[in-house]
Amino acid sequence: MQDNIRKRCQKTLLIAAFAGCMGCSSAQETTASATIAQQSQEAVSEAGTTAAMAAENTTTAATENTTAAAATAAQPTSTAESPSSIAETTVAASETTTSASESTRSVEPVYFEGSNQEVLYQKMALGRENYYAQVAGDFFEHVKGHTDINNYDQLFRHTADRYFTAEDFADCSEDILKLAKNEIYARHGRMFLDREIYEYFLTRMWYEPTYAPEEFDESCLNEYEKANIELLVSLGA
Repeated sequence: MQDNIRKRCQKTLLIAAFAGCMGCSSAQETTASATIAQQSQEAVSEAGTTAAMAAENTTTAATENTTAAAATAAQPTSTAESPSSIAETTVAASETTTSASESTRSVEPVYFEGSNQEVLYQKMALGRENYYAQVAGDFFEHVKGHTDINNYDQLFRHTADRYFTAEDFADCSEDILKLAKNEIYARHGRMFLDREIYEYFLTRMWYEPTYAPEEFDESCLNEYEKANIELLVSLGA
């Protein structure tokens, strides 16, 4: 009987010990679970903090971009408001308008470059190919008797200072009459649509092409010139 009691006591102690061990294990597991939960909560909290910081940075960057954009929009455009730029634009527009105006002229001036001797040679070369230069050369030589013809000569120098008569042009061909009339205009810088006539006057050293036909103002002509032009037109010029 004592043995039975002893065995029961031992069994009870074993059960109690086993229960104690089980309790310790459960407690440890509970503690571990609590620790894991705490770590998870801390991780969540940290993630929330990181997200909040990222959102704050994004908001700050957006604010800075908005401020920069507003500053750029508020900044005046230097080209639009700069007086010097406006002046330069006006000059450029004026030059463009002038170029456009010149480009619509019926005929453009022709200039020769170089010394007087070089210009003379250029004009003589042009005269060798010009019909009216040959006509004028023949007139000077065979009608007026000039043997020292040069590019400074005028067919009728005095049409600007005296009245001519039909007899003064009695020995003139129609081509010479035409040149005599246009010579009056050429002395005032008028240019000509007829290329052969224009180039003839370009061979003259005294000629300075300035005005297209539509630009020429006949009020510059004196009374002798006007009367002699009328006479030449009546003779067939």
